[in-house]
Amino acid sequence: MKKILRTVRFWIIMLIPLSVILTFMAKSFRGFADGYYEYIYKYISVIFNNITGILPFSLGEMIVLLFPLCVPGYIIYLTVKTVRSDKKKRTLLNGAVNLLCVGAVILFLFTANCGINYYKTGVAEKMNIKTEPVSSDELYKVCVYLAERSSEIREDINEDEKGVAVVSDKADEMAKNYVNEFMGSRYSKPKGVILSRGMSYLDITGIYFPFTFEANINTDVPDFSIPSTMCHELAHVNGIMPEEDANFISFLACINSGDREFEYSGYMMSMIYASNALYKADRSKYNSLVGYMSDGVIRDLNNQSEYWEQFETPVAEVASSVNDSYLKSNSQTDGVESYGKMVDLIIGYLRDKI
Repeated sequence: MKKILRTVRFWIIMLIPLSVILTFMAKSFRGFADGYYEYIYKYISVIFNNITGILPFSLGEMIVLLFPLCVPGYIIYLTVKTVRSDKKKRTLLNGAVNLLCVGAVILFLFTANCGINYYKTGVAEKMNIKTEPVSSDELYKVCVYLAERSSEIREDINEDEKGVAVVSDKADEMAKNYVNEFMGSRYSKPKGVILSRGMSYLDITGIYFPFTFEANINTDVPDFSIPSTMCHELAHVNGIMPEEDANFISFLACINSGDREFEYSGYMMSMIYASNALYKADRSKYNSLVGYMSDGVIRDLNNQSEYWEQFETPVAEVASSVNDSYLKSNSQTDGVESYGKMVDLIIGYLRDKI
């Protein structure tokens, strides 16, 4: 039995070099990640996503909450066992090997379910969208268009007693349908996180959990942003890992949904990213954008600003820094700035349409 256990642990530890090799192949050989996605990821992700999708709660959230308790618990158990053992070195070594095995499994699952997809052919190349440098005038033109479309659609959006936009409580099912139709996929709906307000303290609106293939959504945030976030995380489930690509796919899925709430969310979120870019490029043009926004749009933007102001803490800064490092470690050299790079894709997409 001990020999079998040693053999099993050896092969589990071999997942570490296998993960390194797979990542190297994805980085170094054009087409490897595309082939992996097409012939492996698409199938395993649909199967396991639909299995975890049966659960009415986020399994990923439960794992995130319980895992930090399991590791210290195991270390305490190992310490006690080592103290009581006559073969302390062997006991301690076995315990360390067990932890290494857990790490090996985590690394491999991340690589197989997420990491390789960072090196797929990007959306811009697949859709033949030119992301050439743009002038502040062209950026301004796009911002005006997005503000006007947002204002037009805002007239059809329901409000709460404060005059702030609200969305349907079936947005998760709708997001699933719209993204599946747009991407030609069959994934289950995104899941609201129970501790959503805690996510806001970490400056997180949504997260794809690759170990369960779930799209997890912060439902505490202002309503108008939720449909766009749902589509963004479902884009990740679909193997679209770069943040700018996931944002752009979310934008396209929303504005082509035929649903006013999703259209509004798509145009509003893209307007926010584009106007942030305009703020850096030309402050006077940015200030004039308000003239193209309806009162409802302005109320929603003010409500969003007020919401996020309460979470401007050192915790949010640390979380943002961690996310920045994570993105850069997966070859997204712009880190958290990658989210805003979807503006280049939107401008390229709209260039001949407005």
